[in-house]
Amino acid sequence: MRERLLPAFSALHLVGPRGCGKTTSATTLADEVLDLSEPGTRRAARESPDTLLAPTRGTVLVDEWQEAPEILGAIKRSVDRDLDATPGRFIVAGSVRAARQAATWPGTGRLVRVRMYGLTCAEMAGLSDYNPVDTLFDGIGDAIGTSDLDRAGYIDRIVSGRLPAAVRLDPEARRRWYASYVEQLAERDAQQVSGRAARSTLLRAVLESCGARTGQLLNKQQTARDAGVDARTADLHMALLEDLSVVLRVPAWHASRVKRLTRSPKVHLVDPGMAAYLLGVDAASLARTERLVGQMFETFVVTELLAHLEAAAAETRIFHARNDSGREVDCVLERAGKVVALEVKSSESVTRSDARSILWLRDTLGHAFRFGAVLYAGKWPIRLDDRVWALPLSVLWHPPQRRRVLSRASRGPASRSVPTGNGPRE
Repeated sequence: MRERLLPAFSALHLVGPRGCGKTTSATTLADEVLDLSEPGTRRAARESPDTLLAPTRGTVLVDEWQEAPEILGAIKRSVDRDLDATPGRFIVAGSVRAARQAATWPGTGRLVRVRMYGLTCAEMAGLSDYNPVDTLFDGIGDAIGTSDLDRAGYIDRIVSGRLPAAVRLDPEARRRWYASYVEQLAERDAQQVSGRAARSTLLRAVLESCGARTGQLLNKQQTARDAGVDARTADLHMALLEDLSVVLRVPAWHASRVKRLTRSPKVHLVDPGMAAYLLGVDAASLARTERLVGQMFETFVVTELLAHLEAAAAETRIFHARNDSGREVDCVLERAGKVVALEVKSSESVTRSDARSILWLRDTLGHAFRFGAVLYAGKWPIRLDDRVWALPLSVLWHPPQRRRVLSRASRGPASRSVPTGNGPRE
């Protein structure tokens, strides 16, 4: 954000789930901080926002703006009066209630929205400059290294979540932290964002339904049945959860040359640790639940990619693809007419048949297909076919290193979790 966005725009609007690190990140970039959750600052922002901003200098972080929405009008006026369009003047953080108040939202054309998510595994590993999305489109070649994680290691990362305060806790403390987080989300944050009384029990029921179906096609009717309401009411509450940045709909991908694709989105919780809490599973019980662990691995990959998409060198969008013949690709990344296809498997071994949907998409798209990979819980990179690989999930946070890899393009099915003499080596 410091290198690419602050020098380009006068004002940025950070949005994301509570506790994902918006304020912490923005504070490191700001020269001054106006925290509107403080009574005195909030009062000044409500009564005379232009006077509050007038003496500020450098980059100003306006935190918790929703406590005094009048401040946004003052930011608009300040940006409009600045004939030099001084870059990096304001960073605004707080609620996304503006999505529900379009008529009074003054930020259009002035505030550039920047989405933030929880910690990526790359950040946790101290590799904040590594972007796997760019690497996938640039071409990995034979540069993938082995992984030091096994399936249990990945599951531990899934249930630990991505929110900074939760990641460092032991399992019991983390369970209590998520209990408090979800309670505050339903009873306080939802009321603030919606601008009207929302039923916390109903909102939680919809959230739990989304958690149970994370990584699956959105089924509004089933979600409504879970919550005991009609489909329209359930959809309104789901939209509220999207405003709170805890639920994400991944749209269906479509292309003119690929026929009979579904148009239904998939639903994901943006934090897999929250999904694990809502489902009442820990690492051990998740490992024993085959269908659920597959969903959670997919959500884990999608949420790892989200922050990298926001920071990618070129605009990249994420989709899923599914046709009426049952062919499905978990993640379709599209950039400037090129496509990267990713399948996610929770197993420690992989066969060429696991890539059949990726191969179908490659053969259908031709040159528009850039790269495909089956991301799995094993240790070894395996070339399955032209532009199609099986890769350890850790490729999403471990930068590639030059290595030799086993080619299976002409050998038929490959099912390996350990190398042989002609496998990957230094």
